[in-house]
Amino acid sequence: FSGERGARARMKSRTRRLPSYNLFIVCLHLFTAVLTGGTSIVDTAPLLTPQFATNITHRTNLCNRQLLLRTGALEFSDVLRGLNLNVGLLYTPENGYVNYNEETGDFEDENPGFWIEILDELALRAGFSWRHSYGIIRPLFVDSNSLNPNATTTDLLVWTVNTYDFTFGEWDGTVDRMKLGVDFPTGFSDTSTILIANKNTAGESSSFHPFAFLRPFDIPVWGAIVATIFLTGITYRTIHKLYSVAESRDYNTSNHVHGINIFYSAMAATGHVQFQPVTHGERILVFSLCFWSLIIVSTYTANLASDIISQQQRIYPASSLAEAERLGVTVCAVKGLSISTKIMDKYPKLKLMEADGLHVVYEYLKHGRCDIVAEGASRFDIVKRDETLNGDCTLEWIGRAEDISSGGPASIVDAGFFCTSLVGHVIEYFMKQMIYDGFVEVTYQQYLNSAWSHSCPNVKDSSSADMDDSSRLTLIDMGGIFLTHGICCVVALLVSWLQRWVKKRDQNNRCSIDSETPASCVEDDSSGVIVSSRIIVSGGY
Repeated sequence: FSGERGARARMKSRTRRLPSYNLFIVCLHLFTAVLTGGTSIVDTAPLLTPQFATNITHRTNLCNRQLLLRTGALEFSDVLRGLNLNVGLLYTPENGYVNYNEETGDFEDENPGFWIEILDELALRAGFSWRHSYGIIRPLFVDSNSLNPNATTTDLLVWTVNTYDFTFGEWDGTVDRMKLGVDFPTGFSDTSTILIANKNTAGESSSFHPFAFLRPFDIPVWGAIVATIFLTGITYRTIHKLYSVAESRDYNTSNHVHGINIFYSAMAATGHVQFQPVTHGERILVFSLCFWSLIIVSTYTANLASDIISQQQRIYPASSLAEAERLGVTVCAVKGLSISTKIMDKYPKLKLMEADGLHVVYEYLKHGRCDIVAEGASRFDIVKRDETLNGDCTLEWIGRAEDISSGGPASIVDAGFFCTSLVGHVIEYFMKQMIYDGFVEVTYQQYLNSAWSHSCPNVKDSSSADMDDSSRLTLIDMGGIFLTHGICCVVALLVSWLQRWVKKRDQNNRCSIDSETPASCVEDDSSGVIVSSRIIVSGGY
Protein backbone atom coordinates (compact mmCIF):
# COMPACT_ATOMS: atom_id res chain seq x y z
CA PHE A 1 0.00 0.00 0.00
CA SER A 2 2.86 2.32 0.90
CA GLY A 3 4.41 1.64 -2.50
CA GLU A 4 1.18 2.63 -4.23
CA ARG A 5 0.96 5.89 -2.29
CA GLY A 6 4.56 6.69 -3.27
CA ALA A 7 3.78 6.14 -6.94
CA ARG A 8 0.78 8.46 -6.76
CA ALA A 9 2.91 11.13 -5.12
CA ARG A 10 5.49 10.93 -7.88
CA MET A 11 2.71 11.13 -10.52
CA LYS A 12 1.34 14.32 -8.92
CA SER A 13 4.79 15.82 -8.91
CA ARG A 14 5.22 15.12 -12.64
CA THR A 15 1.77 16.49 -13.36
CA ARG A 16 2.66 19.77 -11.66
CA ARG A 17 5.77 20.06 -13.92
CA LEU A 18 3.90 19.14 -17.17
CA PRO A 19 2.96 22.64 -18.49
CA SER A 20 6.49 23.95 -18.27
CA TYR A 21 7.86 20.72 -19.66
CA ASN A 22 5.48 20.74 -22.67
CA LEU A 23 6.32 24.36 -23.44
CA PHE A 24 9.99 23.46 -23.46
CA ILE A 25 9.36 20.56 -25.84
CA VAL A 26 7.29 22.73 -28.24
CA CYS A 27 9.98 25.41 -28.34
CA LEU A 28 12.61 22.76 -28.92
CA HIS A 29 10.67 21.36 -31.88
CA LEU A 30 10.15 24.80 -33.39
CA PHE A 31 13.85 25.61 -33.10
CA THR A 32 14.77 22.26 -34.61
CA ALA A 33 12.29 22.77 -37.45
CA VAL A 34 13.88 26.09 -38.38
CA LEU A 35 17.38 24.62 -38.35
CA THR A 36 16.51 21.46 -40.25
CA GLY A 37 14.11 22.91 -42.78
CA GLY A 38 10.76 22.18 -41.18
CA THR A 39 7.57 23.91 -42.19
CA SER A 40 7.48 27.57 -41.30
CA ILE A 41 4.42 28.66 -39.36
CA VAL A 42 5.42 32.21 -38.53
CA ASP A 43 5.38 33.81 -42.02
CA THR A 44 2.27 35.31 -43.59
CA ALA A 45 1.69 36.13 -47.25
CA PRO A 46 3.81 37.16 -48.91
CA LEU A 47 6.30 34.72 -47.45
CA LEU A 48 9.50 36.71 -47.06
CA THR A 49 11.86 33.83 -47.65
CA PRO A 50 15.18 34.85 -49.22
CA GLN A 51 15.78 33.12 -52.53
CA PHE A 52 18.16 30.15 -52.25
CA ALA A 53 17.77 30.03 -48.46
CA THR A 54 18.42 26.42 -47.42
CA ASN A 55 17.09 26.38 -43.85
CA ILE A 56 13.39 27.03 -44.51
CA THR A 57 10.73 25.07 -46.37
CA HIS A 58 7.03 25.73 -46.84
CA ARG A 59 6.03 22.37 -48.22
CA THR A 60 2.92 20.69 -46.84
CA ASN A 61 2.98 17.05 -45.77
CA LEU A 62 0.44 15.28 -47.97
CA CYS A 63 1.30 11.69 -47.12
CA ASN A 64 -1.90 11.24 -45.11
CA ARG A 65 -3.90 12.39 -48.14
CA GLN A 66 -1.96 9.96 -50.29
CA LEU A 67 -2.84 7.13 -47.89
CA LEU A 68 -6.52 8.04 -47.97
CA LEU A 69 -6.37 8.10 -51.76
CA ARG A 70 -4.81 4.65 -51.88
CA THR A 71 -7.42 3.16 -49.58
CA GLY A 72 -10.26 4.70 -51.57
CA ALA A 73 -11.42 6.92 -48.74
CA LEU A 74 -10.70 10.06 -50.79
CA GLU A 75 -11.51 10.92 -54.39
CA PHE A 76 -8.64 12.04 -56.61
CA SER A 77 -10.32 15.36 -57.41
CA ASP A 78 -10.61 16.06 -53.66
CA VAL A 79 -7.01 15.34 -52.71
CA LEU A 80 -6.16 19.06 -52.24
CA ARG A 81 -9.59 20.19 -51.09
CA GLY A 82 -9.56 22.17 -47.89
CA LEU A 83 -5.77 22.62 -47.82
CA ASN A 84 -3.82 25.86 -47.70
CA LEU A 85 -0.96 25.36 -50.17
CA ASN A 86 2.20 27.45 -50.25
CA VAL A 87 2.87 28.75 -53.74
CA GLY A 88 6.08 30.21 -55.13
CA LEU A 89 4.73 32.82 -57.55
CA LEU A 90 7.07 33.86 -60.37
CA TYR A 91 6.90 37.63 -60.72
CA THR A 92 8.35 39.83 -63.47
CA PRO A 93 7.07 43.43 -63.36
CA GLU A 94 7.58 44.14 -67.06
CA ASN A 95 5.37 41.43 -68.56
CA GLY A 96 2.10 42.31 -66.82
CA TYR A 97 1.19 38.71 -66.04
CA VAL A 98 1.03 39.51 -62.31
CA ASN A 99 -0.14 42.94 -61.15
CA TYR A 100 1.45 42.97 -57.73
CA ASN A 101 1.73 46.07 -55.57
CA GLU A 102 5.04 45.83 -53.76
CA GLU A 103 4.15 48.62 -51.33
CA THR A 104 0.93 47.03 -50.07
CA GLY A 105 2.06 43.44 -50.65
CA ASP A 106 -1.13 42.50 -52.46
CA PHE A 107 -2.58 42.14 -55.96
CA GLU A 108 -4.84 44.59 -57.74
CA ASP A 109 -8.50 43.88 -57.11
CA GLU A 110 -9.95 44.63 -60.56
CA ASN A 111 -7.08 43.31 -62.64
CA PRO A 112 -4.77 40.99 -60.68
CA GLY A 113 -3.15 39.65 -63.86
CA PHE A 114 -3.47 36.74 -66.25
CA TRP A 115 -1.51 34.28 -64.09
CA ILE A 116 -3.47 35.20 -60.95
CA GLU A 117 -6.79 34.60 -62.69
CA ILE A 118 -5.60 31.19 -63.88
CA LEU A 119 -4.28 30.32 -60.42
CA ASP A 120 -7.50 31.46 -58.73
CA GLU A 121 -9.58 29.29 -61.06
CA LEU A 122 -7.25 26.34 -60.49
CA ALA A 123 -7.59 26.75 -56.70
CA LEU A 124 -11.37 27.05 -56.99
CA ARG A 125 -11.71 23.83 -58.97
CA ALA A 126 -9.24 21.85 -56.85
CA GLY A 127 -10.59 23.26 -53.59
CA PHE A 128 -7.39 24.64 -52.05
CA SER A 129 -6.45 28.17 -51.01
CA TRP A 130 -3.21 30.04 -51.61
CA ARG A 131 -3.83 33.80 -51.23
CA HIS A 132 -2.55 33.82 -47.64
CA SER A 133 0.49 31.60 -48.23
CA TYR A 134 2.49 32.58 -51.26
CA GLY A 135 6.02 33.79 -51.86
CA ILE A 136 7.25 36.11 -54.60
CA ILE A 137 9.92 34.54 -56.82
CA ARG A 138 11.88 37.03 -58.89
CA PRO A 139 13.93 36.15 -61.99
CA LEU A 140 17.68 36.36 -61.60
CA PHE A 141 18.01 39.47 -63.77
CA VAL A 142 15.49 41.23 -61.47
CA ASP A 143 16.66 40.01 -58.05
CA SER A 144 20.14 41.44 -57.45
CA ASN A 145 20.20 40.42 -53.77
CA SER A 146 20.19 36.69 -54.36
CA LEU A 147 22.15 34.51 -51.95
CA ASN A 148 23.58 32.69 -54.99
CA PRO A 149 24.64 35.29 -57.59
CA ASN A 150 26.11 32.63 -59.88
CA ALA A 151 22.90 30.59 -60.02
CA THR A 152 20.98 29.85 -63.19
CA THR A 153 17.25 29.92 -63.79
CA THR A 154 17.20 26.14 -63.49
CA ASP A 155 18.86 26.45 -60.06
CA LEU A 156 16.16 28.93 -59.06
CA LEU A 157 13.45 26.53 -60.24
CA VAL A 158 14.91 23.59 -58.31
CA TRP A 159 15.17 25.68 -55.13
CA THR A 160 11.59 26.93 -55.52
CA VAL A 161 9.99 23.49 -55.93
CA ASN A 162 11.97 22.24 -52.93
CA THR A 163 10.81 25.19 -50.83
CA TYR A 164 7.14 25.55 -51.82
CA ASP A 165 4.35 23.09 -52.54
CA PHE A 166 4.49 24.20 -56.17
CA THR A 167 5.56 27.19 -58.20
CA PHE A 168 3.30 29.00 -60.62
CA GLY A 169 4.63 30.81 -63.67
CA GLU A 170 5.82 30.34 -67.22
CA TRP A 171 8.30 27.57 -66.39
CA ASP A 172 9.57 25.81 -69.50
CA GLY A 173 9.60 22.04 -69.05
CA THR A 174 12.91 21.01 -70.59
CA VAL A 175 14.40 17.53 -70.48
CA ASP A 176 17.37 18.69 -68.40
CA ARG A 177 15.06 20.08 -65.74
CA MET A 178 13.03 16.88 -65.66
CA LYS A 179 16.23 14.97 -64.97
CA LEU A 180 16.62 17.04 -61.79
CA GLY A 181 13.32 15.74 -60.43
CA VAL A 182 11.05 18.62 -61.44
CA ASP A 183 7.51 17.75 -62.52
CA PHE A 184 5.83 19.93 -65.15
CA PRO A 185 2.03 19.63 -65.34
CA THR A 186 0.17 20.81 -68.42
CA GLY A 187 1.19 24.39 -69.23
CA PHE A 188 -1.02 27.32 -70.12
CA SER A 189 1.51 29.41 -72.06
CA ASP A 190 3.19 28.87 -75.44
CA THR A 191 6.93 28.97 -74.81
CA SER A 192 7.93 27.75 -78.29
CA THR A 193 11.12 29.44 -79.49
CA ILE A 194 10.52 31.86 -82.36
CA LEU A 195 12.69 34.45 -84.12
CA ILE A 196 11.88 38.15 -84.21
CA ALA A 197 13.38 40.66 -86.65
CA ASN A 198 13.03 44.36 -87.31
CA LYS A 199 11.41 45.28 -90.63
CA ASN A 200 13.49 48.47 -90.85
CA THR A 201 16.75 46.51 -90.88
CA ALA A 202 15.61 43.98 -93.49
CA GLY A 203 16.89 44.37 -97.04
CA GLU A 204 14.25 45.55 -99.48
CA SER A 205 14.63 46.76 -103.06
CA SER A 206 13.28 50.30 -103.62
CA SER A 207 15.46 51.68 -106.42
CA PHE A 208 14.36 52.21 -110.02
CA HIS A 209 15.39 49.49 -112.47
CA PRO A 210 14.47 50.49 -116.04
CA PHE A 211 15.24 47.04 -117.45
CA ALA A 212 13.67 44.96 -114.70
CA PHE A 213 11.47 43.29 -117.34
CA LEU A 214 14.60 41.58 -118.73
CA ARG A 215 15.33 39.74 -115.47
CA PRO A 216 13.45 36.51 -116.25
CA PHE A 217 16.12 35.53 -118.81
CA ASP A 218 19.85 36.02 -118.79
CA ILE A 219 21.80 37.61 -121.67
CA PRO A 220 22.56 34.37 -123.57
CA VAL A 221 18.87 33.45 -123.60
CA TRP A 222 17.87 36.86 -124.93
CA GLY A 223 20.59 36.54 -127.58
CA ALA A 224 19.24 33.13 -128.57
CA ILE A 225 15.71 34.57 -128.83
CA VAL A 226 16.86 37.38 -131.14
CA ALA A 227 18.91 34.96 -133.26
CA THR A 228 15.95 32.58 -133.52
CA ILE A 229 13.70 35.39 -134.75
CA PHE A 230 16.16 36.40 -137.48
CA LEU A 231 16.96 32.86 -138.56
CA THR A 232 13.29 31.89 -138.65
CA GLY A 233 12.45 34.85 -140.89
CA ILE A 234 15.33 34.04 -143.26
CA THR A 235 14.42 30.35 -143.30
CA TYR A 236 10.77 31.10 -144.11
CA ARG A 237 11.76 33.33 -147.04
CA THR A 238 14.27 30.77 -148.31
CA ILE A 239 11.64 27.99 -148.28
CA HIS A 240 9.21 30.28 -150.06
CA LYS A 241 11.72 31.19 -152.80
CA LEU A 242 12.73 27.57 -153.32
CA TYR A 243 9.14 26.53 -153.90
CA SER A 244 8.48 29.54 -156.15
CA VAL A 245 11.45 28.68 -158.37
CA ALA A 246 10.42 25.03 -158.50
CA GLU A 247 6.90 25.92 -159.60
CA SER A 248 8.01 28.82 -161.84
CA ARG A 249 5.39 31.04 -160.30
CA ASP A 250 5.41 33.99 -157.90
CA TYR A 251 3.28 33.65 -154.79
CA ASN A 252 3.84 37.30 -153.83
CA THR A 253 0.43 38.69 -154.68
CA SER A 254 1.05 41.96 -152.84
CA ASN A 255 3.91 44.36 -152.50
CA HIS A 256 6.52 43.37 -149.89
CA VAL A 257 9.10 45.39 -148.07
CA HIS A 258 12.51 44.34 -146.89
CA GLY A 259 12.49 42.40 -143.62
CA ILE A 260 8.77 41.62 -143.64
CA ASN A 261 9.35 37.94 -142.80
CA ILE A 262 11.65 38.84 -139.90
CA PHE A 263 8.94 41.19 -138.62
CA TYR A 264 6.35 38.42 -138.87
CA SER A 265 8.73 36.13 -136.98
CA ALA A 266 9.18 38.71 -134.21
CA MET A 267 5.41 39.11 -133.94
CA ALA A 268 5.02 35.35 -133.70
CA ALA A 269 7.49 35.36 -130.80
CA THR A 270 4.99 37.48 -128.87
CA GLY A 271 2.13 35.10 -129.67
CA HIS A 272 0.65 36.99 -132.64
CA VAL A 273 1.02 35.05 -135.91
CA GLN A 274 0.71 36.87 -139.25
CA PHE A 275 2.30 34.25 -141.48
CA GLN A 276 0.10 32.71 -144.17
CA PRO A 277 1.94 29.51 -145.07
CA VAL A 278 1.09 27.84 -148.37
CA THR A 279 3.52 24.98 -148.72
CA HIS A 280 4.03 22.06 -146.34
CA GLY A 281 7.49 23.25 -145.41
CA GLU A 282 6.14 26.66 -144.47
CA ARG A 283 3.40 25.06 -142.35
CA ILE A 284 5.92 22.91 -140.47
CA LEU A 285 8.16 25.91 -139.84
CA VAL A 286 5.27 28.11 -138.64
CA PHE A 287 3.97 25.36 -136.34
CA SER A 288 7.42 24.94 -134.81
CA LEU A 289 7.73 28.72 -134.38
CA CYS A 290 4.33 28.92 -132.65
CA PHE A 291 5.19 26.11 -130.24
CA TRP A 292 8.53 27.76 -129.46
CA SER A 293 6.72 31.04 -128.87
CA LEU A 294 4.28 29.33 -126.51
CA ILE A 295 7.09 28.00 -124.34
CA ILE A 296 9.03 31.28 -124.37
CA VAL A 297 6.05 33.49 -123.53
CA SER A 298 4.71 31.24 -120.74
CA THR A 299 8.15 30.83 -119.18
CA TYR A 300 8.83 34.55 -119.38
CA THR A 301 5.48 35.43 -117.80
CA ALA A 302 5.94 32.99 -114.92
CA ASN A 303 9.53 34.05 -114.21
CA LEU A 304 8.67 37.74 -114.41
CA ALA A 305 5.84 37.35 -111.90
CA SER A 306 8.05 35.32 -109.57
CA ASP A 307 10.85 37.86 -109.79
CA ILE A 308 8.55 40.80 -109.03
CA ILE A 309 7.02 39.02 -106.04
CA SER A 310 10.44 38.10 -104.70
CA GLN A 311 11.48 41.73 -104.96
CA GLN A 312 8.53 42.64 -102.72
CA GLN A 313 9.64 40.25 -99.97
CA ARG A 314 12.00 41.43 -97.27
CA ILE A 315 15.34 39.73 -96.87
CA TYR A 316 16.23 39.05 -93.25
CA PRO A 317 19.67 38.12 -91.95
CA ALA A 318 18.45 34.59 -91.15
CA SER A 319 15.13 32.78 -90.96
CA SER A 320 16.24 29.96 -88.65
CA LEU A 321 18.79 29.35 -85.92
CA ALA A 322 20.63 26.86 -88.11
CA GLU A 323 21.02 29.52 -90.80
CA ALA A 324 22.04 32.10 -88.19
CA GLU A 325 24.76 29.76 -86.92
CA ARG A 326 26.01 29.08 -90.44
CA LEU A 327 26.07 32.77 -91.46
CA GLY A 328 27.42 34.10 -88.17
CA VAL A 329 24.30 36.15 -87.40
CA THR A 330 24.06 37.59 -83.88
CA VAL A 331 21.01 36.42 -81.91
CA CYS A 332 19.77 38.16 -78.76
CA ALA A 333 17.87 36.54 -75.88
CA VAL A 334 16.88 37.42 -72.33
CA LYS A 335 19.59 36.36 -69.92
CA GLY A 336 18.80 33.42 -67.68
CA LEU A 337 15.76 32.11 -69.54
CA SER A 338 15.54 28.54 -70.76
CA ILE A 339 15.62 29.77 -74.37
CA SER A 340 19.32 30.56 -74.10
CA THR A 341 20.07 27.12 -72.73
CA LYS A 342 18.04 25.34 -75.40
CA ILE A 343 19.67 27.38 -78.16
CA MET A 344 23.25 26.81 -77.03
CA ASP A 345 22.68 23.09 -76.45
CA LYS A 346 21.52 22.67 -80.02
CA TYR A 347 23.67 25.33 -81.73
CA PRO A 348 26.92 25.64 -79.75
CA LYS A 349 28.61 27.82 -82.40
CA LEU A 350 25.80 30.36 -82.53
CA LYS A 351 26.69 33.99 -81.75
CA LEU A 352 24.35 34.53 -78.78
CA MET A 353 24.10 37.84 -76.95
CA GLU A 354 22.20 37.79 -73.64
CA ALA A 355 20.62 40.90 -72.16
CA ASP A 356 19.15 41.69 -68.75
CA GLY A 357 15.45 42.02 -69.37
CA LEU A 358 12.93 42.11 -72.17
CA HIS A 359 13.20 45.82 -72.95
CA VAL A 360 16.99 45.66 -73.16
CA VAL A 361 16.84 42.84 -75.71
CA TYR A 362 14.64 44.82 -78.09
CA GLU A 363 16.73 47.93 -77.60
CA TYR A 364 19.69 45.88 -78.81
CA LEU A 365 17.69 44.80 -81.86
CA LYS A 366 16.56 48.34 -82.60
CA HIS A 367 20.08 49.77 -82.45
CA GLY A 368 21.64 46.95 -84.47
CA ARG A 369 23.64 45.28 -81.72
CA CYS A 370 22.00 42.01 -82.74
CA ASP A 371 20.30 40.92 -85.94
CA ILE A 372 17.40 38.84 -84.61
CA VAL A 373 15.84 38.01 -81.23
CA ALA A 374 15.00 34.54 -79.94
CA GLU A 375 11.74 34.85 -78.03
CA GLY A 376 8.86 32.81 -76.62
CA ALA A 377 5.67 32.85 -78.66
CA SER A 378 3.42 34.04 -75.82
CA ARG A 379 5.84 36.75 -74.77
CA PHE A 380 5.90 38.08 -78.32
CA ASP A 381 2.10 38.46 -78.13
CA ILE A 382 2.79 41.03 -75.42
CA VAL A 383 5.79 42.62 -77.11
CA LYS A 384 4.00 43.36 -80.37
CA ARG A 385 1.19 45.06 -78.41
CA ASP A 386 3.57 47.08 -76.25
CA GLU A 387 3.71 50.59 -77.65
CA THR A 388 7.09 51.28 -76.04
CA LEU A 389 8.64 48.28 -77.82
CA ASN A 390 6.64 48.11 -81.05
CA GLY A 391 5.06 51.51 -81.46
CA ASP A 392 6.04 51.66 -85.15
CA CYS A 393 4.92 48.05 -85.79
CA THR A 394 8.33 47.04 -87.14
CA LEU A 395 8.77 43.83 -85.15
CA GLU A 396 7.91 40.71 -87.11
CA TRP A 397 7.95 36.97 -86.50
CA ILE A 398 10.12 35.33 -89.17
CA GLY A 399 10.44 31.69 -90.11
CA ARG A 400 8.90 28.82 -88.20
CA ALA A 401 8.98 27.94 -84.52
CA GLU A 402 12.29 26.34 -83.60
CA ASP A 403 10.62 24.04 -81.07
CA ILE A 404 7.16 23.36 -79.71
CA SER A 405 6.83 23.67 -75.94
CA SER A 406 4.49 25.00 -73.26
CA GLY A 407 5.14 26.74 -69.98
CA GLY A 408 3.25 26.59 -66.69
CA PRO A 409 3.44 25.46 -63.07
CA ALA A 410 6.03 23.08 -61.65
CA SER A 411 6.47 20.94 -58.54
CA ILE A 412 8.98 18.53 -57.06
CA VAL A 413 8.79 14.78 -57.71
CA ASP A 414 8.30 13.44 -54.17
CA ALA A 415 6.29 10.27 -53.52
CA GLY A 416 7.38 9.49 -49.97
CA PHE A 417 8.85 12.36 -47.91
CA PHE A 418 6.17 15.06 -48.18
CA CYS A 419 4.27 13.25 -50.96
CA THR A 420 4.29 16.51 -52.97
CA SER A 421 3.87 14.60 -56.25
CA LEU A 422 0.14 14.63 -55.50
CA VAL A 423 0.15 18.39 -56.15
CA GLY A 424 1.54 17.96 -59.65
CA HIS A 425 -0.98 15.22 -60.52
CA VAL A 426 -3.98 17.23 -59.34
CA ILE A 427 -2.79 20.39 -61.13
CA GLU A 428 -2.36 18.34 -64.31
CA TYR A 429 -5.95 17.11 -64.05
CA PHE A 430 -7.57 20.51 -63.51
CA MET A 431 -5.30 22.42 -65.92
CA LYS A 432 -6.39 20.11 -68.73
CA GLN A 433 -9.98 20.75 -67.77
CA MET A 434 -9.41 24.50 -67.99
CA ILE A 435 -7.74 24.19 -71.38
CA TYR A 436 -10.36 21.87 -72.86
CA ASP A 437 -13.33 23.99 -71.77
CA GLY A 438 -11.67 27.14 -73.20
CA PHE A 439 -11.18 29.01 -69.92
CA VAL A 440 -7.45 29.55 -70.46
CA GLU A 441 -7.83 30.87 -74.02
CA VAL A 442 -10.71 33.19 -73.16
CA THR A 443 -8.86 34.57 -70.14
CA TYR A 444 -5.69 35.06 -72.18
CA GLN A 445 -7.49 37.02 -74.91
CA GLN A 446 -9.25 39.17 -72.32
CA TYR A 447 -5.91 39.88 -70.71
CA LEU A 448 -4.35 40.94 -74.03
CA ASN A 449 -7.29 43.19 -74.93
CA SER A 450 -7.46 44.85 -71.52
CA ALA A 451 -3.78 45.22 -70.71
CA TRP A 452 -2.54 46.44 -74.11
CA SER A 453 -4.34 48.97 -76.29
CA HIS A 454 -1.74 49.23 -79.05
CA SER A 455 -2.37 47.10 -82.14
CA CYS A 456 -0.77 46.75 -85.56
CA PRO A 457 -2.72 46.17 -88.79
CA ASN A 458 -2.97 42.58 -89.91
CA VAL A 459 -2.38 42.43 -93.68
CA LYS A 460 -3.76 38.88 -93.84
CA ASP A 461 -7.22 40.14 -92.87
CA SER A 462 -7.52 42.57 -95.79
CA SER A 463 -10.20 41.79 -98.36
CA SER A 464 -9.56 41.02 -102.00
CA ALA A 465 -11.15 44.33 -103.03
CA ASP A 466 -8.68 46.27 -100.90
CA MET A 467 -5.38 44.88 -102.13
CA ASP A 468 -2.33 45.25 -99.97
CA ASP A 469 0.13 47.82 -101.28
CA SER A 470 2.94 45.29 -101.24
CA SER A 471 1.13 43.14 -103.85
CA ARG A 472 0.58 45.96 -106.36
CA LEU A 473 2.99 46.55 -109.21
CA THR A 474 4.43 50.07 -109.30
CA LEU A 475 6.33 52.05 -111.89
CA ILE A 476 9.51 50.97 -110.18
CA ASP A 477 8.72 47.42 -111.30
CA MET A 478 7.16 48.10 -114.71
CA GLY A 479 8.65 51.47 -115.65
CA GLY A 480 11.36 49.89 -117.77
CA ILE A 481 8.98 48.34 -120.27
CA PHE A 482 7.06 51.62 -120.59
CA LEU A 483 10.32 53.49 -121.11
CA THR A 484 11.43 51.02 -123.76
CA HIS A 485 8.12 51.26 -125.58
CA GLY A 486 8.29 55.05 -125.51
CA ILE A 487 11.80 55.00 -127.00
CA CYS A 488 10.60 52.61 -129.72
CA CYS A 489 7.72 54.97 -130.54
CA VAL A 490 10.11 57.89 -130.92
CA VAL A 491 12.45 55.80 -133.08
CA ALA A 492 9.52 54.65 -135.23
CA LEU A 493 8.46 58.26 -135.78
CA LEU A 494 11.99 59.27 -136.73
CA VAL A 495 12.36 56.34 -139.12
CA SER A 496 8.99 57.08 -140.72
CA TRP A 497 9.91 60.73 -141.22
CA LEU A 498 13.32 59.80 -142.62
CA GLN A 499 11.78 57.24 -145.00
CA ARG A 500 9.27 59.77 -146.27
CA TRP A 501 12.00 62.37 -146.76
CA VAL A 502 14.19 59.90 -148.70
CA LYS A 503 11.28 58.82 -150.88
CA LYS A 504 10.32 62.40 -151.68
CA ARG A 505 13.91 63.31 -152.47
CA ASP A 506 14.30 60.36 -154.86
CA GLN A 507 11.11 61.25 -156.67
CA ASN A 508 12.14 64.87 -157.09
CA ASN A 509 15.46 63.76 -158.56
CA ARG A 510 13.73 61.53 -161.13
CA CYS A 511 11.36 64.30 -162.16
CA SER A 512 14.17 66.81 -162.58
CA ILE A 513 16.13 64.46 -164.89
CA ASP A 514 13.25 64.04 -167.41
CA SER A 515 12.77 66.87 -169.91
CA GLU A 516 9.05 66.35 -170.00
CA THR A 517 6.92 65.75 -166.95
CA PRO A 518 5.92 62.10 -166.94
CA ALA A 519 2.69 60.81 -165.60
CA SER A 520 4.45 59.51 -162.52
CA CYS A 521 5.30 63.08 -161.46
CA VAL A 522 1.68 64.25 -161.61
CA GLU A 523 0.21 65.01 -158.19
CA ASP A 524 -3.11 63.49 -157.43
CA ASP A 525 -5.33 66.22 -156.11
CA SER A 526 -7.67 63.82 -154.41
CA SER A 527 -5.05 62.23 -152.19
CA GLY A 528 -2.45 64.99 -151.98
CA VAL A 529 0.45 62.61 -152.63
CA ILE A 530 2.68 61.79 -155.56
CA VAL A 531 1.43 58.74 -157.42
CA SER A 532 3.97 56.74 -159.38
CA SER A 533 2.97 54.69 -162.42
CA ARG A 534 5.78 52.25 -161.76
CA ILE A 535 5.01 49.06 -159.84
CA ILE A 536 8.00 47.77 -157.92
CA VAL A 537 7.67 44.25 -156.61
CA SER A 538 10.26 43.48 -153.99
CA GLY A 539 10.39 40.51 -151.72
CA GLY A 540 13.09 41.27 -149.23
CA TYR A 541 14.03 39.36 -146.15
